[in-house]
Amino acid sequence: MLSGKMYLASACVAVCILASAVASAPAAAPKAHSGRGATVTDTRSHAPQTVVRAAGSGMRGRGARSASAALIGGNSKRDCIYSADSIATLATFEALVGHSYRCALVYNNASVDWAEWEDPWFLTDRAPRYRWGEWASAAGLNRQLIITNNLFPSEVNGADWLQQGAQGAFQAHARGLARNLVAAGLGDSVIRLADEANGTSEPDAVGNTIGGMRLWVEFWRRTVLAMRSVPGANFKFDWCINAYWRPLPLEDWYPGNDVVDIIGIDAYDAGVPNGQNRWNRIYNQPDGIKAVQQFAAAHGKPLSLPEWGLTPSGTATLGGGSDPSYIDDIAAVVRNSQVAYQSYFYNHDSAAILAENRASLINYIQDFEGD
Repeated sequence: MLSGKMYLASACVAVCILASAVASAPAAAPKAHSGRGATVTDTRSHAPQTVVRAAGSGMRGRGARSASAALIGGNSKRDCIYSADSIATLATFEALVGHSYRCALVYNNASVDWAEWEDPWFLTDRAPRYRWGEWASAAGLNRQLIITNNLFPSEVNGADWLQQGAQGAFQAHARGLARNLVAAGLGDSVIRLADEANGTSEPDAVGNTIGGMRLWVEFWRRTVLAMRSVPGANFKFDWCINAYWRPLPLEDWYPGNDVVDIIGIDAYDAGVPNGQNRWNRIYNQPDGIKAVQQFAAAHGKPLSLPEWGLTPSGTATLGGGSDPSYIDDIAAVVRNSQVAYQSYFYNHDSAAILAENRASLINYIQDFEGD
């Protein structure tokens, strides 16, 4: 921990489904958060894989990306990465896969009070590995951040935040956040606002009643409109669900086409009992990738995959371990759909499995070419 603060990074991996519950939809564990600066699996001494890329390789059938990659939006298909909130880990990953990244995902979801929430750690921390604001705004490099941001800091936990937020009580704070991001040169960031709100572990999760969902939607909308009102703001807002939580009817808590730019889903290779077709289960489950693909298309929005990754095999997550076919299947979704961006979760076990298993690593390198 730095400066006594706690920085959280979502690792939303689905958990063990007992044999008696195999017939039901996959259940999910509370998100596994890690403090920024805590020891993470991917900091171990990996033996780098020796991988030779074929000439002209890249995402199969997608073609090479130009050197000046466009900003995220529409069918930009940006290749992004979550590197445990560390620029140093990003460099390690780039060396592992043999190409660079101009798009990184970070989290601003652990602020204690409104002052921290408005002025995120990646703008203020002076440790070189955490200077994401400077990394993204460096002149001439066309870099971009995806900022996972909750609706309020922890000091609001337990208050009547739903009513207050829906009534606009926190809009001044949203404008403050936007002003600080714009001033730091981050006015074109993607804001993944209140991600995975169909879960139950986060304080800003959407409720179970239609009335509660409507209040949540109004809070989300007011936050977006307040941030957009700041001069210089050119944010894209990503409404992102978790594939492994409550399969709520998406239309019941969708904030609306006027405030949503991208529709996302976090989908790890997890929650599939032995003997079942892994991709079929993950892709076709209620509120799975297929359902969100179709929902995004129906609303004229591009899809995103802000968090995806391999997970350990066994009863803890019912993951697939080293699963090259899962990487290819995610790549096919990106290739065959209108996709704004995808971001591998390079932290904890998802990092170790990819780094230490040649077959999965080769497929990742061939399918996703970075920038």
